[in-house]
Parts: sequence; C-alpha cells; structure tokens
Amino acid sequence: MEIVGFVRTLLQRKLVLGILLALATLAALTTAFRIGPGGVERRSVAVGAATSQILVDSAESTLVEGAGTDQIAALGTRARVYAQYLSSRDAVNQIAVKIGVDPLLISAHGPFSEGTGIQDYDQQGAESRARDLVEEGKEYRLVFEAQEDVPIITVYATGPATQQALALAQASFDVLERYIGQLKVEAAKAEQTAPPPKVATSTSSVPLVENIVVRQLGAPEGGLVGGSADMVLMVLAFLAVFGIGCLVVAAGSGFMRHWRLAGEMERIGAEADDWLKDSPAPAPQEHDRGSAPTGS
Repeated sequence: MEIVGFVRTLLQRKLVLGILLALATLAALTTAFRIGPGGVERRSVAVGAATSQILVDSAESTLVEGAGTDQIAALGTRARVYAQYLSSRDAVNQIAVKIGVDPLLISAHGPFSEGTGIQDYDQQGAESRARDLVEEGKEYRLVFEAQEDVPIITVYATGPATQQALALAQASFDVLERYIGQLKVEAAKAEQTAPPPKVATSTSSVPLVENIVVRQLGAPEGGLVGGSADMVLMVLAFLAVFGIGCLVVAAGSGFMRHWRLAGEMERIGAEADDWLKDSPAPAPQEHDRGSAPTGS
C-alpha cells in the first residue's frame, strides 16, 4: 500500500516528475560528455601510464664483457640508491621543470619509501598513510623500483594523458643521467685536489663513480589505463538523481499532507470549542413530587 501511495503521489505531480526526469538525464549526460573549447567532448576517466627501465652500468659495459658477482652486486646497490634519489624532492623539482608542470602535482616513491607496495619494505606507518592521503589528488605519480643485486631501475609513471606519462618517464632518465654527470665532475675535482698516494694500490673490481654510466633500455612505453565513461555510469547517474528526487518529493508531499491534516484538526477542534461556549445550557427538568397512589 505504501508503494501505491508513493506512485500516486508522483503521478499527481506531473510537472515535478518531468523536472526530475530532465535533471536525471542531464546528470547522466554530464558523466559521459563535457563542454570543452572545441565543443562537446566525450569525458574520459582514463589515465596515461608509462614504464621504462634504466640500466646502471660501467663505461666498458661489464654486463656485456663479463662481470664478477661483486661488480654486479655493487651496481645493484648503486641502482637502489639512484632510484631513491629520483624520489627525492630535488629530483622531482628537476623532473617537473623538464615536463613543464608544478612540482607539487608530482608524487614520487623510491625503493626505500614507505607505502610503495613493493616487497621487502617496512610496513607502512600512520605518518606514511597520512602523506599518501595528501598525495591522493596529485595528477602525476612516479614509482622507482630497483631490486637487490640487479642493476636495473624500473620506472612507473602515470599522468593525465599518455604523452605526459611518457614525458615523465623520459625526464626521470634525463635527470638521473645529469645527476651522475655532476657526481663525476665532483669526483674529478676531489681527485685533483687530493695528495698523491704514497703506495700504489691494486685496482678494485668494484667500479668507481667515474666509471658509472646509465643506459635506457629502450624508449618508454605507455598507453591509456581505463576507458571512457560508458553506459553503466550514465545509468547509475540517472537512477541516483531520479531516485533521490522522487524520495524527496514523496517525503515532502507526505509532510505537507500531515501538516494540512494537523491544521484541519486544530481548526475543527477550535470550532467545536466555540460552539460549546455559545450554545445555551439545558434547562433543569421538573420531577413529580407527589407520592405514588396506594391501594385501599
């Protein structure tokens, strides 16, 4: 019976029902389309994603010529350190300058950052979770992964579009290459100012800073993750707006109906009180005071 009353309430207000249908249709269309500079454009919920790999190697390419276990381990350690540097604020600022965006729009995580989801890292703490919530709305994301004893840095980049994600991954390699170049210059200056050693030392199998180079294992690759807003989102938006609107109309109608009924009952009560006050009091009835006849 309540459903029947609900439907009857809506059908009695055809104008309101038409407005609700129009609003629900508009809400459904706005989930899939938007008005842009070139007119009506289809709204996309996809994000651009790109990935690339950076090889931390020596100038003579020890991975090709043959390298010992200690050399590979040393290069792997450097790769993890370089990956963590790329997640630093200094590197992020340089990456932002290269792709032309605000550095505050980029979030970056390295091998030793909390909350990256990569194995062998410490459990994410409360402070890290709070920081991730703050970074949730950032449009550009970078994750740098470097496994132990493997001199390869894997770059995961996301952005509003594929081209921006690819640029983000490429800029990461460029910034790291520049950083290593600065380290070489500083090492060369330190070597020039240092006094010559008194005793010649044997050449170590571990590569020095001057001998480190980074190579990009192919150009970054990427594409769109997700897709355009589909019919499901449109239907959900339509049902949500129309359903909430119908509930509001039904609740408002029920409230107004009870409000009017309460006012009518108060009016009838007041009229009854006035009628009782204005009506004359009934006259007292005369009772026979004679005694009943008795038999002889």
